[in-house]
Amino acid sequence: MKKIFKKNQIIITALALMIAVAGYINYADSVAKKKASAQSASKQENESDADVSSDLDPGQMVFISGSTSQFIVSAKLEREQVRAGGKENLMEIINNESLSESAKAAAVEKMVEFSDASEKEVAAELLLEAKGFTNVMVSITDKKVDVVIEKDELTDTELAQIEDIVTRKTECSISNLTITTVKAQTESEVLEK
Repeated sequence: MKKIFKKNQIIITALALMIAVAGYINYADSVAKKKASAQSASKQENESDADVSSDLDPGQMVFISGSTSQFIVSAKLEREQVRAGGKENLMEIINNESLSESAKAAAVEKMVEFSDASEKEVAAELLLEAKGFTNVMVSITDKKVDVVIEKDELTDTELAQIEDIVTRKTECSISNLTITTVKAQTESEVLEK
């Protein structure tokens, strides 16, 4: 009986490792692509900002790259980078042959939690965007969910839609849900600052 249990444990651990490695490779590839596109977009924005702001006083010059959309995109990127670092540390624990099986099992469990949270975040973000909300970020930490939406103000109907989607997709209670709105800034508002 112990041999069967041990074989199953080895198989589960191997599968978890393969999933983690595949996820990490996929993540690393997407980050590299995002960085390349962000660098080229940044160069273009800097060139266009210099043209637009040449008639402004030097103290009034503000780059458009600081818009709300960029804030949410950079927050998502930061979230993924932190999570990738955590996964990398867990992979080191899992691959360390000198550690006990219980420590490795705990690391595998934490890796599964990371993947589960990531899937729930993406599912909730996609449904919110399908309902017409733009620039949405959902973040799950310690069974609490934070939602950031680029919108000046939410109506009661919109708030109910967000609560329904997020609680359904993340399996959290409304008491563990925080919704934050971020005022959308137009290009002219950014330049006025």
